[in-house]
Amino acid sequence: MLESIRGIHLEPTNICTLKCPRCSRTEFIKQFPKKWKNQNLNFEDLKNFLDIDLTGKLVALNGNYGDPIYYPDLIPLITHFKSVGCNIIITTNGSYASNSTWEQLAEILDEKDIVNFSIDGVPDNFTQYRVNADWPSIARGINIITKSRAKTVWKFIVFSYNVNNIETARQLSQNLGMDEFVLNNSDRWNGDSDWLNPKKYVDTGHKTKTGILSNGSFDGNRSQSIIQWKKDVNKNDISPLCKITHSMHFISASGYYLPCCWVGDHRFYYESDFHKQKDKFAISKTTLSQVINNLENFYNNIETTKPKACTFNCPKL
Repeated sequence: MLESIRGIHLEPTNICTLKCPRCSRTEFIKQFPKKWKNQNLNFEDLKNFLDIDLTGKLVALNGNYGDPIYYPDLIPLITHFKSVGCNIIITTNGSYASNSTWEQLAEILDEKDIVNFSIDGVPDNFTQYRVNADWPSIARGINIITKSRAKTVWKFIVFSYNVNNIETARQLSQNLGMDEFVLNNSDRWNGDSDWLNPKKYVDTGHKTKTGILSNGSFDGNRSQSIIQWKKDVNKNDISPLCKITHSMHFISASGYYLPCCWVGDHRFYYESDFHKQKDKFAISKTTLSQVINNLENFYNNIETTKPKACTFNCPKL
């Protein structure tokens, strides 16, 4: 399986300045305020853990709880991965980063790299979900990165308050010089009465059978299918994306390997063997090669054992 690894998913930090109402970070802090701890990934541990040839591998900087632009070693981290031949995807809201940070990123990133700006609406209303976000600093970041060699993408989650703003936002992305505008559906609401639920809206223009787009990225519409499964998740057959793409290998800000970021969500993590045996997956104590070799049975039997995170997030369509 080591030879088939296409990419690594990193959560370099769990720090974020936003308070999005359905974000895992917001929900965790609301439920367990005394348990929360801000954490940053140990850069040296990470380099030692990744003991495979990274040439041509995709490194996606995102996470369950934090925004990668707040990682204190962001520039050294990306500089390192570019020096060993990796391609980078950064997914961020983009708020409050300094011009210096964006300018340094613009120098490092090249035409194989992508910066996704997650902006769910137009400047006048996107903070209804992206609470505490700041449009002027986002716009400055976009302005700098669009002048670089990297590709820029506006990612737009469809909610009730922005469903009528899609074309306006698409046009604004073009006016700003961005390369692509991508719609994502969501399941982050509780029933039709939830104020965020756009109800009948479905973006049919991006659907695929597998949930994987031709460029290797994930189709946001796959998550829309989860809604119909929520009540009977334990009955689901699964189609695990970790096996389909081999690019889901996740490293959390707390320094643990997981097969994907969904397993790292607190709703699933604390019930999983990855938490119960977490010392085996601490990146300070092992290497990626060792972890993958030890998980051969896990991957071979995943469709039978059907871990809870998989039945919820990777139902067979």
